[in-house]
Amino acid sequence: MSKIPVTVITGFLGSGKTSLLNHLIEIYPDKKFAIIENEFGEENIDSELVENIENQDIFELSNGCICCNLNQELYLVLQNLIESKHSFNHLLIETTGIADPGSILASFISDPLISRKFELDSVICLCDALNASANFEKEEILNKQIAVADLILINKTDLVEQKCISELREKLRLQNNFAEILNCAHSKPESKNLLDRFSYDASNVYQYILGVENAKNTSNHNNSHGIQSMCYSSHKPLDQLKIGMWLDAFLQFNQDTIYRVKGILNLAGVDNRIVLQSVHTQIQTTVGKVWNKNEERESKIVIIGKNLNRSVIEKNLNDLKA
Repeated sequence: MSKIPVTVITGFLGSGKTSLLNHLIEIYPDKKFAIIENEFGEENIDSELVENIENQDIFELSNGCICCNLNQELYLVLQNLIESKHSFNHLLIETTGIADPGSILASFISDPLISRKFELDSVICLCDALNASANFEKEEILNKQIAVADLILINKTDLVEQKCISELREKLRLQNNFAEILNCAHSKPESKNLLDRFSYDASNVYQYILGVENAKNTSNHNNSHGIQSMCYSSHKPLDQLKIGMWLDAFLQFNQDTIYRVKGILNLAGVDNRIVLQSVHTQIQTTVGKVWNKNEERESKIVIIGKNLNRSVIEKNLNDLKA
């Protein structure tokens, strides 16, 4: 049985998440969606705003932030979905506007029961063109939402001048140089390729890493909010035990500042590439393609986070060589 893809929709308050959800339901009529809604407050009314889908396909998570005390409730909903005879082939999760989606992604990476049945598709972040610039300065959670996204939609472009859109796009690039950025009005981008992107698939991670090498200024990408990305590479094989221990300690000690890690690892004594992904403290490794006999083996690791100490991280990684 194939895994069910999961798309996480995030974005700050009022950015247009529920409108995007309705748009996805409209443009993917052949999909059988299950939807998990979360609203911060005592009463969840978002489900009443979702159109063209049966009520039994919507699961409400109320009175809490999905990134904090709601992980257990999220787990129970997913477990019930697995054990029930509910018919669906794509799961959409709309987070509250004050949620850090990293914790949600971590659940799908780290829990064996969930990862056997569900597969992360991508994270879509909506950015309000009208208010984003002001929110950048005072809302740290918005910066996190942008940093972990695979696809960023600049919404409400019909309400601002082109100059504002261009300036916002540059700011977004400073915070996340690897996500695709699309313009849209009313949460409706022209592109129809919003689902089944599989940014977390091993082969796509490999292409992502190669793209990082070709991108400009990715070796130390910094902005005024301290969010950075760095790329480490090494032709010498890494020690499997050493890097496992270091990465676990590194993420535990920096869980508030390291948002995401992606990598292709050349491990000593291992014939295959090892694909590495982490969100916050949760780590996932999968076996990738076999290294060709005449191919030059090279580890490549991309780290996205806040206030990265590049020299220290590079020194630590250099010490992990076999």
